[in-house]
Amino acid sequence: HIGNGMYGAIIIDPPELAPVAKEFVMVQSELYLGPEGQPGSLTKMQNEDFDAVVFNGYVNQYQHRPIRVEPNQRIRAWVMDTGPSENSSFHVIGTIFDTAYKEGAYRLRPGAGGSQALDLQPAQGGFVEFSFDVAGLYPFVTHKFATASIGALGVFQAGEVDTGAASAGH
Repeated sequence: HIGNGMYGAIIIDPPELAPVAKEFVMVQSELYLGPEGQPGSLTKMQNEDFDAVVFNGYVNQYQHRPIRVEPNQRIRAWVMDTGPSENSSFHVIGTIFDTAYKEGAYRLRPGAGGSQALDLQPAQGGFVEFSFDVAGLYPFVTHKFATASIGALGVFQAGEVDTGAASAGH
């Protein structure tokens, strides 16, 4: 069922969760395509021969339509790795996470350092919090760059900037 897209995210806020300006959910998954109009390929799933790794079900959707935020807004990104097989190392290029929460526990809180990635295995989830100091385009990926080239790539647009470079894949 997971290999055929029957999954989703359920968010249970931790106690005393601080408010943020924007909140997003990113569900990473793999696509194992079968023949057109047919279920995904079980053989491909068993061999981990995925056709794409995606956020929220579509190849590069947030590269072509960046997620608009404003500089200095506090952002929370919930991330779920539904797999079924590939791990995730969620990373936003150009910023540092000051909060990381994974599998029911805080791994990092403001004032205690910074992190560049949230590592998740299939069926794990959590969130990170961050902000962008200046206007610009900030790509996000799973830090296994081979998967970014086959769909696990998106862009945050902080402020009023030209998005042409994001759509062109630069």
